[in-house]
Amino acid sequence: MSGAQRVLLAGLLGALASCDRPDASPPAEASPAADSTDIATLVTTANRQLHHGEGQACLDTLARLRAQAPKLMDSMVPIHAQCEMLAGRCQAGKRALAAYYERETAMAPEQAERTTEAIASMRCRGDDLTERDRLLRALWEITDGAYQRKRDDCDENIALVRELGPKVTPKDPDDTQIKGGPGALFHHGAQCLARAGDCPAAWRAWQENYPSAALAKLTEEQRREMLRSGFRSSIERCADGFEAPEP
Repeated sequence: MSGAQRVLLAGLLGALASCDRPDASPPAEASPAADSTDIATLVTTANRQLHHGEGQACLDTLARLRAQAPKLMDSMVPIHAQCEMLAGRCQAGKRALAAYYERETAMAPEQAERTTEAIASMRCRGDDLTERDRLLRALWEITDGAYQRKRDDCDENIALVRELGPKVTPKDPDDTQIKGGPGALFHHGAQCLARAGDCPAAWRAWQENYPSAALAKLTEEQRREMLRSGFRSSIERCADGFEAPEP
């Protein structure tokens, strides 16, 4: 759970706990209030389902929460939007989350869009993704595999970035992910494969995606040495026990 979500959850649970105070009890003739323990459990369950990638289950849990405590749902928009993304409704989730950031945190529209896209690259699933969404997701997964955890989809994502990189143009000068992400594919892709334990594939990805402009004015011997020495110094997981063959 992110820091922001921990703060949100703590605030929700604190508000729910106040229902148990004597001065917060409803009059005798009022309908019984929803049990705060049950509501807290639903909030916790939705968070867990979000982080386990269980989009539809999360939406079902939030529907139960809405039925019991509808006033809480305004604060649950970020979780609901991300669960929509996981459940295959990427565009609806992005719209809801960006609008929430603008409305509740006073983000400028451009900032809200960038923040939302960063989250969507982790959450969006299914067929409701634009080419830009798919490229950003592939770049995120490669980076995740390079620096966070072992993945078995490095080659698949490298191929997707090679396919979509030339098609998706930056929106503006601040669109750094699209401007720089494909250009760093040689490094991040090799790191992803190296973490997965496939140094031959990492060496291949390094060579195939190395920026051609950096090699254009070199002799063949200089080119080979730059590729090999750069790989040895940068991809440390393949530094021992693997000898990069001639390019």
